Amino acid sequence: MAYTALVTPLQVCLLDISFDTLFVMSMCTDFVFLLDMVLQFFTTYARTTPSGVVWEVRLDMIAKHYLHSWFLFDLLTVIPFDLLGLLTNAEALKDLKMVKVIRTLRLVKLVRLLKSSNLLHRLEIPFSLPYQQFALLRFLSVLVLMCHWLACVWALTLQLVDRDYPQWIDDVEAVDGEFGIRTRESAWRIYVASFYFCSYTMTSVGYGDFGPKNILERLVCTMMVMVSGLCWAYILGEVCAIVADMNADSQLFRKKMHQLNVMMRDQGLPHELRSRLRSFFLQNRHQIQYQKQLQLLDNMSPRLQAEVCRVLTLTWIRKVPFFLQFMNLTERMASRGMQTATFEACIADISRRLQCTAYAQADCFTNVQVLHILSKGLVALDNRFGKMGTVWGEDFVLADKSLIHVVNCVAMSYCEVFFLTRENFMAVVEEEYLP
Repeated sequence: MAYTALVTPLQVCLLDISFDTLFVMSMCTDFVFLLDMVLQFFTTYARTTPSGVVWEVRLDMIAKHYLHSWFLFDLLTVIPFDLLGLLTNAEALKDLKMVKVIRTLRLVKLVRLLKSSNLLHRLEIPFSLPYQQFALLRFLSVLVLMCHWLACVWALTLQLVDRDYPQWIDDVEAVDGEFGIRTRESAWRIYVASFYFCSYTMTSVGYGDFGPKNILERLVCTMMVMVSGLCWAYILGEVCAIVADMNADSQLFRKKMHQLNVMMRDQGLPHELRSRLRSFFLQNRHQIQYQKQLQLLDNMSPRLQAEVCRVLTLTWIRKVPFFLQFMNLTERMASRGMQTATFEACIADISRRLQCTAYAQADCFTNVQVLHILSKGLVALDNRFGKMGTVWGEDFVLADKSLIHVVNCVAMSYCEVFFLTRENFMAVVEEEYLP
């Protein structure tokens, strides 16, 4: 990704096509993108449903989703126009600038990859960076990267306009010429001048040392001003949001992480334990948010509480065999026109009493008279492994603990578990929902 973000724009906009190391690396990058295209037809994607986010595994739906989203962009970026030009000695193809510009479309895909990447998340675990500084560093990196891309586009205008017309580089060349420097023959000097122009244009400083001299440069400069203006406004807005910290949940989480970092530093905890703690808190953030959202149930009517809980947890309750049989029986009775209100109320009440918790990697837990449903992660259950949807502790309804089969559980990764205690289950039964 770094090669595509930094080197590809330079190759397209500044460097001549030749068989060298950069060309070989570019072909290798194209091959990686080609493999990625093939894998996209077999890669699941997240799909939002009323019961939560699910992963689409049907190959036909995966292919349809990819064909309607990024396929065309990906196809354009892997066409080896440069290689075809070298192999056929087609100068027209090698010099066709718009063909080269098409290759920069992979930068759009790069943004998509960065958005779904856990790179920042992984960097945050071993290092104790204050969130404000981390966010400011991230926006500074975005600013520099945008300047780099715009500088390459600005330099590309020199190749798109004939030298008989005035160009923005003329002013720079006039100054450098007094010292015997031939600016046009040096790609890095052109890049420095372009980066300098884009940096003061993007930050709205506007020294005015040089500017567009022909119609194409004016059009490109107008586009750059609009794009850079939007980016600069976005960055300023995000920085102001960081300073003001309007998001209460984020503020509370950052405060908790700060307190955790301070505690670990003051107590002198080992580095490995610090990383595990940060990893657990970061991974557990969404579950904490989910539990806080469940507090909204207190402001709902009993019927709405039951309906919301049923939608949120019905997928997991169906993983329990005897609950699944009970719900199938209810559905068959409803299809025959029989009264099932009490049965549906029973399922809703069980859904409302279902609780969730989380375990860090290597945690051991053995609870009796508790039904467990694994919703995330991987656990070791005695002599077998459990993945998402695994159920254990189905004998939790037994009153005599000596009859219960005790399962020793070890979290092989970060795990989130739904659980139902015997006490809560019997409370549902005692409410006489069942005949």
